[in-house]
Parts: sequence; C-alpha cells; structure tokens
Amino acid sequence: MDRMRDQSLPPTRNRNRTRRAAIALVLVALMLGTAVAADAHDTWLISATNFGRVGTPFRLGLTSGETFPNDDFAIVENRVARAVVREAGVTRLLPRPTAAALRLEYMWTPRAAGVASIGIELQPRTLTLEPRLIDQYLGEIDASDAVRAAWKSFGDKKKWTESYTKHAMTFVRIAPAKANAAWIADKSWTRPLGLALELVPERDPTDLHAGDTLVVRVLRRGVGVPGFSVGAIREGRTKAIFFHADSAGRARVIVDADGRWLLNGTSLRRSTTGATVWESDFVTATVHVAPRR
Repeated sequence: MDRMRDQSLPPTRNRNRTRRAAIALVLVALMLGTAVAADAHDTWLISATNFGRVGTPFRLGLTSGETFPNDDFAIVENRVARAVVREAGVTRLLPRPTAAALRLEYMWTPRAAGVASIGIELQPRTLTLEPRLIDQYLGEIDASDAVRAAWKSFGDKKKWTESYTKHAMTFVRIAPAKANAAWIADKSWTRPLGLALELVPERDPTDLHAGDTLVVRVLRRGVGVPGFSVGAIREGRTKAIFFHADSAGRARVIVDADGRWLLNGTSLRRSTTGATVWESDFVTATVHVAPRR
C-alpha cells in the first residue's frame, strides 16, 4: 500500500520524500553516535559555588558532557545506584533529585559545618565501541601501555565491549548557621567515601588557589592504584593534563589557574566475568580554585 501511494505522487514529491527519509536515517545514526559519546565521556557533580551554610539548601547538578562543564547528555534518575553526602563524619543519603533539561538536580540542606564530601555512583552499563573510535578513546583516558598492548594482541577481529561504572565526587565548605559560631575541626574529607573508585584529597579541596598542588589518593575498592592516570582540565580548556600516581597511588595534581576544575580517571582492565572484553570504572571530582593569593 505504501509503495502504491508513493508511485502515485508526482516525481518531485517522490524525490522529496526519499530525501526526507535519507535525512531521517542520518539523524538516527547521529543520535546513536551521540549515545555512544555520552557513554564514553565524563559524568560529573557540579555547583555554582563550593561554599554553603548550615540550614540553607544547596544545589548540585549531575550531568554528562563532552566538554567540561557543559551539560550535553541527560541522566535519568533510575541510573543512580547510590548518592551520599558526608558531613562531620556522618554519611547520609542525598534527597531524591529532580530532572532538569540536561541534568539531575539535588537539593541538599547541610546539617554540620566543615568540609562535606559528596559522591554518586551510577548503575553499570555496557558499551560497544566502533573500531574507528578506539584509538581516540584510549587517548582520552590516557590508557596504559599494557592496556594498549593487550588490545593489539587481540587482532582486528575482536569487538570492543566494555562493562563500565561511573563515579562522581565533589566537595563543599559549609559555614556555621551563624556567622560568629565556631567552626568544627572536621577532617572527614581525608577519609574514603566508599566509592568503588575515588579520589581522596590530602589537603582541603575547598581551599585551593591558582598554582597550588592537590595531592589525591587514587583508591579502587579502598586500595591505592599505582601508576593511575589522573586527568585535570579547567573550564574553558579542551584538553586535560595528566598526572600519574606514584607507587602508593598518590597523584600530585597542579591547578595552574583559577576557576572550576574537573579531575578524572579511568580504571580499565580485562573483564573478570567474560560477559564483555573489558570492565572499567570512571571517576570524576570537581573542585573550585580561587585566584592566586
């Protein structure tokens, strides 16, 4: 029936319909490509400021993007496996988020002064990567020589399949409810939050200035990861600078300018289940850097 109707149309309308169908196919292909890009790129927690006050609601956004800090890909709530905040050593769940245009927004009301650590883990997903994108992907995550050699040993017939989990962190300095109240001596931010892969700061991550060095411990399931590659990119820049962890899993990250920064890294390894070729954990942490003193 459709074919008969098409044939009854004037030739110019037939060509227009064919052209529209071709455009639709291209758009579908682009959408599928975007989905792959969304999977392969970073997910982060971000706020307009890293200063809050006890009793005053604080807004956080969870989003994914190709260029930090742009919101490019929406995250649906059912992908969130865990969302926690730790204040003065006490960890509790973040309130349920609301969906904005290209992000999930969390409104959290701080209860204690100090430096709060916030962490979110997403449900695992599976990624199939086209051969033409593999070298680009390995470059973006600063993959190790061992990973590259392992992939090369598979030859050209192996399909890239990867089960991955994303983890996002940020830190907020919380002032007392009253301006003249005493601050709590809170050092809980120096301890792991309990994510499967995380970056644990060894100096106050809410008191950074341009030119400072932030040492972070890279922990996978609580154990340091020697040689791990930590990327650092300031908002407005397009390429990350990579800093490699030492034998104890500590990376010395230099933040050379003020603004918001994204720290990221990927633990990519051969799958232990056999369901995919690879399995991985992605981690990000956002920090705000003030102008040089």
